[in-house]
Amino acid sequence: MHHRTRTAATTLAIITLTWLIWELVHAGKPDAWPGLGWLGGAWAVFAAAAWLVRGVPVRAAAVLILAGCAAVGLAAASNHQTGSDDQYRYIWDGKVQAAGIDPYAYVPSAPQLAGLRDPFLWPAHRTGWCIAPGVADPDQPGDLVPGCSLINRPAVHTIYPPVAEAYFLAVHVVSPPGSRYKPIQFAGAGLALLTAAALLFGLRRLGRDPRSAALWAWCPLVAYESGNGAHVDVLGALFTVCALVVLARATTTRRTIFGGLLLGLAIGAKLTPVFVGPATLRRKPLIVTGVAAATVALSYLPHVIAVGTKVIGFLPGYFNEQGYSAGGGYMLLSVFLPVKWTGAAAALIIAATALAVYRSADPDRPWRGALVLTGVMLLVTTPLFGWYALLLCVLVALDGRVEWLAIATAVHVGWVAKALGWNFVEGQRLGYGLALAIIAAVSLLRFWAGRPQLTAPVPASPTPTDIQEPAMSMPLVDVVLPCLDEAGALPYVLSRMPDGYRAIVVDNGSTDGSGALAARLGALVVTEPRKGFGAACHAGLMAATAPVVCFCDCDGSLDPQHLPRVADPVLEGRSDLVLGRRRPVTSRAWPPHARAANVLLAFRLRRTGVAVRDLGPMRAARREALLGLGVKDRRSGYPLETVLAAKRARWQITEIDVDYAPRTGKSKVTGTVGGTLRAIKDMNRVWKEATR
Repeated sequence: MHHRTRTAATTLAIITLTWLIWELVHAGKPDAWPGLGWLGGAWAVFAAAAWLVRGVPVRAAAVLILAGCAAVGLAAASNHQTGSDDQYRYIWDGKVQAAGIDPYAYVPSAPQLAGLRDPFLWPAHRTGWCIAPGVADPDQPGDLVPGCSLINRPAVHTIYPPVAEAYFLAVHVVSPPGSRYKPIQFAGAGLALLTAAALLFGLRRLGRDPRSAALWAWCPLVAYESGNGAHVDVLGALFTVCALVVLARATTTRRTIFGGLLLGLAIGAKLTPVFVGPATLRRKPLIVTGVAAATVALSYLPHVIAVGTKVIGFLPGYFNEQGYSAGGGYMLLSVFLPVKWTGAAAALIIAATALAVYRSADPDRPWRGALVLTGVMLLVTTPLFGWYALLLCVLVALDGRVEWLAIATAVHVGWVAKALGWNFVEGQRLGYGLALAIIAAVSLLRFWAGRPQLTAPVPASPTPTDIQEPAMSMPLVDVVLPCLDEAGALPYVLSRMPDGYRAIVVDNGSTDGSGALAARLGALVVTEPRKGFGAACHAGLMAATAPVVCFCDCDGSLDPQHLPRVADPVLEGRSDLVLGRRRPVTSRAWPPHARAANVLLAFRLRRTGVAVRDLGPMRAARREALLGLGVKDRRSGYPLETVLAAKRARWQITEIDVDYAPRTGKSKVTGTVGGTLRAIKDMNRVWKEATR
């Protein structure tokens, strides 16, 4: 399907989805017909739109993602809440704080707050939450003030953490008088839009397909629970995205501290992001844990000083109300275990999963472990309310494994059961059971599809170059390492090669024994007598046999452990060519003259429509596709000609950050002014030939 056709089809799907969400919130209760029909249609259209947008050019997709997120959010906020009434507590807590009273100090029906009552939250007619005369005040001798309220549980203290309370106050401050529930709904929809923008930016910086942000931006659950229900979970999701993006690339202590701060704010907004924590601790765990814990503690400190243990609020009562204290709340576990054992079993399963995630998490991709632990937590605790899955939805958008969205639909199965007159709890149990089955089945298929296939030793490539090759299985990725007198750096470079990545060292005339050393260290060695960076790269490409080929400097300035950052988007089909954008770890890593030349070259590339800021030496693409480009330059213009040819072929070109350290040994090109000038001359020649 042509990309213009897919763009038009995606636009139509977004319009349809917006209409369905509008009808859903105006149909009455979502757990009754016809609301369930509109909800089912919304999920179906969402699935189609998320598939269609994969074929839309990235820039157009980004516009559609943000516009669609805003549209469905506003559609959801176009009517009063039709599900949860939590937003009325949010409004009340903001109002109490604006009056200079700590939100944890009193229950809503306390005599001290009677002067804050208004006809909107405390109407004269009967509601679902009424306090009769003679109800005792839980904080002091005497009775609560009788009356009916839209605020749920007006005889108990608030349950929300301090960062959430600060958010409620901020919304109250900017709300026009008499605006009632609209500001908090618009704020929820706005936070969902900000989260979508954070995903687009973060995914692009991480070298992942930014179009995955649609899995959050257009998700019916996200639109309904953030725009209509205005649930504060969306604030926790926003901070979680920001924390994971920062921590995934936190190569300095300062960035790690910032990531820990963001994680602490996420936990301070909604406690559930604590399950993201174990996946972030493989890199500088003490700093991440310490900063996150300190952030949460400092947010609570003023309230603890003011009201003491009242900051705990209704949390213990909520656990009891949801059946966790007695054990009945664990709906899947109670099928197999006595109810009295389910609480301990749930704690054991979550703890074991957290330990496994901590031990196996990839610090460059913490969202994967976070998704697993969060998903397991939801499957174990089986909450009755859909908004708890908002955190999971944003992790799915980061990781891309859509099967976990089955958990987000589990509550809706219970709604269908209720509408059909079946037992609601059994419907919920069925929903979570189906979600577990779907995740297990798809995960098993992914495992079998990803198993490495052993083959006979790779034969030598029929090229005129001299190849020294050790016997080995078919690699997943070949890494071409142009080499000229790099004996000092080779032990480090080859020791850092990831599993499944084969090093192809192209000896381009070394006099220090680099080729023999590389062979002893287990690399495939190719001898290329023709001088030139492009000649070495092309010889390595011709010798490669893996489906994906990476190129990397052999001087120790780039860490091969970062190769999956550029290779994964190609392996997963999310990009055709990935360039590593160099991020110097010290001021000595990148000489000023070379950096200036690169800035000018990147500027010229952006003017042609290639959105890159660095023509980095670490890059990845599919081998057959690279050979099909027919790159002819054999000198320093080889990387530029590759990018220009890829643009002409309408490749999806993306960029991802990689660390850049001072090289080992003496530089032959960018480390010297003369070498840089020769490289500029070669690239100017390539540019003129490609653009004339």
